[in-house]
Amino acid sequence: MTKEGDKMNSIEKTLEYHELLMTYSDTSKFGNDTLPDGFHYEFYKLGDEEEWARIHVESGEFMSMEEGLRTFHDFYDSFLNELPKRLFFVVNNFGEKVGTATISLLLEKEFGYEAVVDWFAIKKQYQGYHLSKPMINKFIKLANELGHKKLLLHTQTHTWLAAKLYLDFGFEPFNVEENMKGWQILKTITNHSKLNYIEAVPENDMYFDIALKTKAKLDELFGENYEYSIWHKNGRHDVEVNYNDILYKYKYYDKNNKFWLEEEKQNYKRK
Repeated sequence: MTKEGDKMNSIEKTLEYHELLMTYSDTSKFGNDTLPDGFHYEFYKLGDEEEWARIHVESGEFMSMEEGLRTFHDFYDSFLNELPKRLFFVVNNFGEKVGTATISLLLEKEFGYEAVVDWFAIKKQYQGYHLSKPMINKFIKLANELGHKKLLLHTQTHTWLAAKLYLDFGFEPFNVEENMKGWQILKTITNHSKLNYIEAVPENDMYFDIALKTKAKLDELFGENYEYSIWHKNGRHDVEVNYNDILYKYKYYDKNNKFWLEEEKQNYKRK
């Protein structure tokens, strides 16, 4: 790990966003999937949609339950009947679902792969409980039990720490030339041995300028304990902030060497 990585959040949204593809070539090779004391696995049951969405809200992926539920249905409804054997949760002794992952069955093969790891997440307050490693072993083992001998995995530069962990577990970079800048950013942050053949980029070339400016403004408004998303493609210039279970919405403007946020009038309870 480099000094740059040491000071980053596990989800770092000021980085340039680049998708990263990885592959796992032999799912018969997996380690111990036993969870720490106080946690166990459960598979998806009808009605668990809200629990799934809440995990992704509390991990920082989504800003609202509405966004989480909409994403769940957009993504899963085409193979909902498969979820009781493909989507699992980590559950604590109080019945709270705190982590999740899915082995999705692709309707059409992607690069020759029929199964892909999707929506791996752990609630932020449980990210120090040593759940990640057994969960990764669990989804590799599950893929093997489902008859998938190899796996495709989509990750991204924003979730750089998870990407490093996948490399540690034996996942291999894939289709590198198609997204070299993303792999160069990951190399700069992690200096991972599997990326030795990739040239690092200067640290000041890793970040998205609008995101840096936005976060600086949000730090002034909210301090440290908030989550945010920036929408900047297809003509959008929106910022959403989750602070104390309230969703704040802004427009950002970057004109004439000035950057500012304008708040929308209505805010929304997250729950």
